[in-house]
Amino acid sequence: MTDQTPIVRGRDFKEYRIGGAIAALLLLVALTWQIIAIFDGQSLTVPETQWRLSQPDGNYARERLAYDALTARTRLMDERFRTGPAPSEEAPVPGPRTDHFLTEEPFVGDPQSLTQTWLTADARSLETARQSERVVGISSLPYPNAALFERPEGRDWRFGMADTITHLGAVIILGFSLLLALVLAVRGRVPIAYGRSRRTVKRFNFLERANHWMTSTSFIVLALTGLVIAYGDTLIRPFGEGVLGSLGRISTWGHALFFPPFAVGLLIMILLWTWRNLPSRLDLHWLASGGGFFSDDPDNPPARKFNAGQKLVFWAAVLGGIAMIASGVMLMFPFFGVDLEIIGWIMLGHATLATVLIAIFIGHIYIGTVGMQGAIWAMWDGEVDRNWAEEHHELWLKDLEARGDPARDG
Repeated sequence: MTDQTPIVRGRDFKEYRIGGAIAALLLLVALTWQIIAIFDGQSLTVPETQWRLSQPDGNYARERLAYDALTARTRLMDERFRTGPAPSEEAPVPGPRTDHFLTEEPFVGDPQSLTQTWLTADARSLETARQSERVVGISSLPYPNAALFERPEGRDWRFGMADTITHLGAVIILGFSLLLALVLAVRGRVPIAYGRSRRTVKRFNFLERANHWMTSTSFIVLALTGLVIAYGDTLIRPFGEGVLGSLGRISTWGHALFFPPFAVGLLIMILLWTWRNLPSRLDLHWLASGGGFFSDDPDNPPARKFNAGQKLVFWAAVLGGIAMIASGVMLMFPFFGVDLEIIGWIMLGHATLATVLIAIFIGHIYIGTVGMQGAIWAMWDGEVDRNWAEEHHELWLKDLEARGDPARDG
């Protein structure tokens, strides 16, 4: 290590610590709101309309339509031998009423009271609302699930997608972001302990940088469009139905459109960097000392071109990216060799893994930008300060200089 006296301390970056504290406060509010939303008991399916018996108002078409709709819904809950899927006889046609009609109006009742009423229903109502059974018939149509009439497991899938995964994803992303903000507020930015040397070394060539930016940009767009699809109803609907519809349409197409460059970039990344990211004994020492991130001591654990933390991010990107690509292709072209049950699990897995990868890459972006002084230049112009290289990748720098590639004035 260069025989110098450290001139920059992480705690000297006061503006970064203040920014981290503000970000932590905002994230704490968002995370608290999300946790309250999980346990506030408001996740109820509330009726939008209700029907009442009323005097005729002259709009017989609307009143008869409401009556027919209610009759159709009642038939769906009736005995199967009378209602289908292949009833032996037609249901009797209800006779017209001349004194009263069913009219539709907005539901204005108390959802909690309505739920309690359902829970304390009489025996006949409970029999009608009993747990449905899986019903599979016979079909000559040449695609899976054509013969599937009823699938109670769909309720579990809906609960997983609409409740468990959305809440879990929000907690993971907000919670990890809060942790990073707290680290920045308390620890400060990781400095170049000896300051800039004004001499640089080449870290990444043009192909590596271009592929990194293509892959990362594609992932960011995939993440944002996926978040719109998952959380748009909660986050975007307050700005208007038109905004939600426009962003939803753009996100639906954009999510599929940016999949090819992400897949190509990931493949090139595997070809370029896999051999440098294979585990070694140095990684254990690096992990045991926390990579030197929690101290301003310039004597960090030695590492080659990629340290253990970067290797973990690389393998998360490779393995997680392959899983996301495979599951995404199956969701784009469903039912080719798999049934509805498997597709449901693939969708749940795709959504869960996406939230984990988003959290991981938030950490990666943090370290490469505000979290560490000098790190962003590695992927910006490919040149890093020699002191930065010596403090964080000492063995790689020695190999570089041993091959006759000295530092240049920067």
